Amino acid sequence: MQVNDMDEFVRGAGLTATEAARRAQIIEATIDTVAELGYGRASFARIVERAGLSSTRMISYHFGTRDDLMMATLGAVIDAYDRFVTERTPVDAGRAAMLRAQIEAEAAFLTAHPRSARALVEIGAGARTEDGGPPFELVTRDLRVGRLERQLLQGQREGVFGEFDAAVMAMAIRQALDGVVVRSARDPDLDVGAYGRELAGLFDRATRA
Repeated sequence: MQVNDMDEFVRGAGLTATEAARRAQIIEATIDTVAELGYGRASFARIVERAGLSSTRMISYHFGTRDDLMMATLGAVIDAYDRFVTERTPVDAGRAAMLRAQIEAEAAFLTAHPRSARALVEIGAGARTEDGGPPFELVTRDLRVGRLERQLLQGQREGVFGEFDAAVMAMAIRQALDGVVVRSARDPDLDVGAYGRELAGLFDRATRA
Protein backbone atom coordinates (compact mmCIF):
# COMPACT_ATOMS: atom_id res chain seq x y z
CA MET A 1 0.00 0.00 0.00
CA GLN A 2 1.53 3.27 -1.09
CA VAL A 3 1.26 6.57 0.76
CA ASN A 4 -1.21 7.91 -1.80
CA ASP A 5 -3.56 5.01 -1.01
CA MET A 6 -3.97 6.46 2.49
CA ASP A 7 -4.88 10.00 1.42
CA GLU A 8 -8.60 9.50 1.97
CA PHE A 9 -8.01 8.05 5.44
CA VAL A 10 -5.66 10.77 6.71
CA ARG A 11 -7.60 13.66 5.18
CA GLY A 12 -10.53 12.71 7.37
CA ALA A 13 -8.52 13.60 10.48
CA GLY A 14 -8.66 17.39 9.85
CA LEU A 15 -4.91 17.72 9.29
CA THR A 16 -2.88 20.12 7.19
CA ALA A 17 -1.38 18.71 4.01
CA THR A 18 2.06 18.59 5.63
CA GLU A 19 0.79 16.82 8.75
CA ALA A 20 -1.19 14.34 6.69
CA ALA A 21 1.84 13.55 4.52
CA ARG A 22 4.04 12.99 7.58
CA ARG A 23 1.46 10.76 9.27
CA ALA A 24 1.03 8.76 6.07
CA GLN A 25 4.82 8.38 5.80
CA ILE A 26 5.01 7.04 9.36
CA ILE A 27 2.06 4.68 8.86
CA GLU A 28 3.62 3.34 5.65
CA ALA A 29 6.88 2.69 7.50
CA THR A 30 4.95 1.01 10.31
CA ILE A 31 3.21 -1.33 7.86
CA ASP A 32 6.56 -2.30 6.34
CA THR A 33 8.22 -2.80 9.72
CA VAL A 34 5.40 -4.89 11.20
CA ALA A 35 5.15 -6.99 8.03
CA GLU A 36 8.89 -7.68 7.99
CA LEU A 37 9.74 -8.00 11.70
CA GLY A 38 6.43 -8.82 13.37
CA TYR A 39 4.37 -6.78 15.79
CA GLY A 40 6.59 -7.35 18.82
CA ARG A 41 9.77 -6.07 17.17
CA ALA A 42 8.20 -3.03 15.49
CA SER A 43 9.66 -0.41 17.84
CA PHE A 44 9.67 3.34 17.30
CA ALA A 45 13.39 3.12 16.60
CA ARG A 46 12.88 0.54 13.84
CA ILE A 47 10.05 2.53 12.31
CA VAL A 48 12.04 5.79 12.41
CA GLU A 49 14.93 4.05 10.66
CA ARG A 50 12.68 2.73 7.91
CA ALA A 51 10.89 6.06 7.47
CA GLY A 52 14.17 7.97 7.28
CA LEU A 53 13.23 10.32 10.12
CA SER A 54 15.64 12.04 12.47
CA SER A 55 14.13 11.07 15.83
CA THR A 56 11.46 8.94 17.51
CA ARG A 57 10.00 12.23 18.74
CA MET A 58 8.60 12.68 15.23
CA ILE A 59 6.37 9.65 15.84
CA SER A 60 5.45 10.71 19.40
CA TYR A 61 4.43 14.14 18.13
CA HIS A 62 1.94 12.72 15.65
CA PHE A 63 0.71 9.61 17.46
CA GLY A 64 1.64 9.84 21.13
CA THR A 65 1.98 6.18 22.13
CA ARG A 66 2.79 2.96 20.30
CA ASP A 67 -0.81 1.82 20.71
CA ASP A 68 -2.00 5.08 19.11
CA LEU A 69 0.32 4.46 16.16
CA MET A 70 -0.79 0.86 15.76
CA MET A 71 -4.45 1.85 15.93
CA ALA A 72 -3.89 4.50 13.24
CA THR A 73 -2.02 1.94 11.13
CA LEU A 74 -4.80 -0.58 11.59
CA GLY A 75 -7.34 2.05 10.56
CA ALA A 76 -5.41 2.93 7.40
CA VAL A 77 -5.07 -0.71 6.37
CA ILE A 78 -8.74 -1.45 7.08
CA ASP A 79 -9.79 1.59 5.05
CA ALA A 80 -7.73 0.45 2.06
CA TYR A 81 -8.93 -3.14 2.51
CA ASP A 82 -12.60 -2.08 2.63
CA ARG A 83 -12.34 -0.04 -0.54
CA PHE A 84 -10.44 -2.81 -2.36
CA VAL A 85 -12.88 -5.58 -1.42
CA THR A 86 -16.01 -3.43 -1.94
CA GLU A 87 -14.92 -2.55 -5.48
CA ARG A 88 -14.64 -6.27 -6.28
CA THR A 89 -17.80 -7.53 -4.57
CA PRO A 90 -21.02 -7.16 -6.62
CA VAL A 91 -23.75 -5.74 -4.39
CA ASP A 92 -26.55 -6.97 -6.66
CA ALA A 93 -25.37 -10.59 -6.71
CA GLY A 94 -26.90 -13.39 -4.70
CA ARG A 95 -25.66 -14.13 -1.21
CA ALA A 96 -23.60 -17.17 -2.29
CA ALA A 97 -22.00 -15.25 -5.16
CA MET A 98 -21.15 -12.40 -2.80
CA LEU A 99 -19.41 -14.79 -0.40
CA ARG A 100 -17.35 -16.28 -3.22
CA ALA A 101 -16.46 -12.83 -4.52
CA GLN A 102 -15.44 -11.64 -1.07
CA ILE A 103 -13.11 -14.59 -0.48
CA GLU A 104 -11.52 -14.12 -3.90
CA ALA A 105 -11.23 -10.37 -3.31
CA GLU A 106 -9.45 -10.92 -0.01
CA ALA A 107 -6.95 -13.17 -1.74
CA ALA A 108 -6.53 -10.52 -4.44
CA PHE A 109 -5.85 -7.92 -1.72
CA LEU A 110 -3.02 -10.11 -0.48
CA THR A 111 -1.58 -10.21 -3.99
CA ALA A 112 -1.88 -6.43 -4.47
CA HIS A 113 -0.87 -5.40 -0.92
CA PRO A 114 1.06 -8.27 0.69
CA ARG A 115 2.74 -6.11 3.35
CA SER A 116 -0.57 -4.59 4.43
CA ALA A 117 -2.18 -8.02 4.66
CA ARG A 118 0.68 -9.35 6.79
CA ALA A 119 0.61 -6.25 9.00
CA LEU A 120 -3.14 -6.66 9.54
CA VAL A 121 -2.68 -10.25 10.70
CA GLU A 122 0.34 -9.37 12.87
CA ILE A 123 -1.35 -6.47 14.64
CA GLY A 124 -4.54 -8.43 15.22
CA ALA A 125 -2.68 -11.46 16.60
CA GLY A 126 0.27 -9.85 18.35
CA ALA A 127 -1.03 -6.73 20.05
CA ARG A 128 -1.55 -7.10 23.82
CA THR A 129 -2.35 -4.73 26.67
CA GLU A 130 -0.49 -4.79 29.98
CA ASP A 131 -2.92 -7.39 31.35
CA GLY A 132 -2.46 -9.58 28.28
CA GLY A 133 -5.67 -8.68 26.46
CA PRO A 134 -5.95 -7.66 22.79
CA PRO A 135 -6.30 -3.82 22.68
CA PHE A 136 -7.90 -3.72 19.24
CA GLU A 137 -10.21 -6.70 19.70
CA LEU A 138 -13.50 -4.98 18.83
CA VAL A 139 -12.07 -3.50 15.62
CA THR A 140 -10.25 -6.58 14.42
CA ARG A 141 -12.98 -9.04 15.37
CA ASP A 142 -15.64 -7.15 13.43
CA LEU A 143 -13.42 -6.87 10.36
CA ARG A 144 -12.05 -10.38 10.44
CA VAL A 145 -14.98 -12.47 11.71
CA GLY A 146 -18.03 -10.36 12.59
CA ARG A 147 -18.88 -9.27 9.06
CA LEU A 148 -18.58 -12.81 7.71
CA GLU A 149 -20.72 -14.16 10.52
CA ARG A 150 -23.48 -11.62 9.83
CA GLN A 151 -23.37 -12.42 6.12
CA LEU A 152 -23.65 -16.15 6.78
CA LEU A 153 -26.55 -15.66 9.20
CA GLN A 154 -28.41 -13.52 6.66
CA GLY A 155 -27.85 -16.17 4.01
CA GLN A 156 -29.28 -18.79 6.33
CA ARG A 157 -32.35 -16.66 6.97
CA GLU A 158 -32.81 -16.31 3.21
CA GLY A 159 -32.50 -20.06 2.72
CA VAL A 160 -29.37 -19.72 0.57
CA PHE A 161 -27.01 -21.31 3.08
CA GLY A 162 -27.49 -24.57 4.91
CA GLU A 163 -27.52 -25.36 8.61
CA PHE A 164 -24.22 -24.78 10.40
CA ASP A 165 -22.81 -22.69 13.21
CA ALA A 166 -22.21 -19.32 11.55
CA ALA A 167 -19.60 -18.31 14.12
CA VAL A 168 -17.57 -21.49 13.51
CA MET A 169 -17.87 -21.16 9.73
CA ALA A 170 -16.83 -17.50 9.80
CA MET A 171 -13.78 -18.37 11.89
CA ALA A 172 -12.91 -21.23 9.53
CA ILE A 173 -13.01 -18.88 6.54
CA ARG A 174 -10.93 -16.30 8.37
CA GLN A 175 -8.28 -18.79 9.46
CA ALA A 176 -8.10 -20.23 5.96
CA LEU A 177 -7.48 -16.76 4.52
CA ASP A 178 -4.92 -16.00 7.23
CA GLY A 179 -3.18 -19.20 6.22
CA VAL A 180 -2.74 -17.80 2.72
CA VAL A 181 -0.99 -14.76 4.22
CA VAL A 182 1.40 -16.96 6.20
CA ARG A 183 2.10 -19.36 3.35
CA SER A 184 2.64 -16.64 0.75
CA ALA A 185 5.26 -15.03 3.01
CA ARG A 186 7.20 -18.30 2.91
CA ASP A 187 6.48 -19.13 -0.73
CA PRO A 188 6.80 -16.09 -3.02
CA ASP A 189 5.84 -18.23 -6.03
CA LEU A 190 2.47 -19.22 -4.55
CA ASP A 191 -0.40 -18.54 -6.97
CA VAL A 192 -2.55 -16.61 -4.51
CA GLY A 193 -5.31 -16.02 -7.06
CA ALA A 194 -5.72 -19.75 -7.68
CA TYR A 195 -5.56 -20.39 -3.94
CA GLY A 196 -8.31 -17.84 -3.37
CA ARG A 197 -10.53 -19.39 -6.04
CA GLU A 198 -10.01 -22.83 -4.51
CA LEU A 199 -10.99 -21.54 -1.07
CA ALA A 200 -14.03 -19.76 -2.53
CA GLY A 201 -15.18 -23.01 -4.14
CA LEU A 202 -14.52 -24.99 -0.97
CA PHE A 203 -16.60 -22.69 1.23
CA ASP A 204 -19.28 -22.37 -1.42
CA ARG A 205 -19.78 -26.12 -1.18
CA ALA A 206 -19.53 -26.08 2.63
CA THR A 207 -22.19 -23.39 3.08
CA ARG A 208 -24.74 -24.09 0.36
CA ALA A 209 -28.21 -25.30 1.29
